Amino acid sequence: MEYAYRRIGSRSFEDTLDAVERVVRDHGFEVLCRHDITAALVAKGFPIRPLVIFEIAPQKHDSEDPLSLLLPCRVNVYEEDAGVVVAALRPTLWSAVFPEHELDGIAEEFEKTVTEMVDAAVS
Repeated sequence: MEYAYRRIGSRSFEDTLDAVERVVRDHGFEVLCRHDITAALVAKGFPIRPLVIFEIAPQKHDSEDPLSLLLPCRVNVYEEDAGVVVAALRPTLWSAVFPEHELDGIAEEFEKTVTEMVDAAVS
């Protein structure tokens, strides 16, 4: 299994950013933070291709819920030669990191939602 779920879309970079924000809300999540990595590095003299990282979480979650170990989930939007990519780490990878919390079921359900959001952002 690959550690990341990624899809390439045909939208412009800005339209993809808007799509990610919309899709996140549509799935009952919220954007906790939006990191414009390109702007930060360009300001320091390091030009790179566009890269924005969203930190997202369900709008309603309890900090004592085992799901909180998987949060925030990061969704990256970046350009490569093939187009604009939307990618996220697979939440099921965290099950191995925290085996004592028995996250398999929660992580699988969360991953299903994350992959749906990535797919919707590029379609």
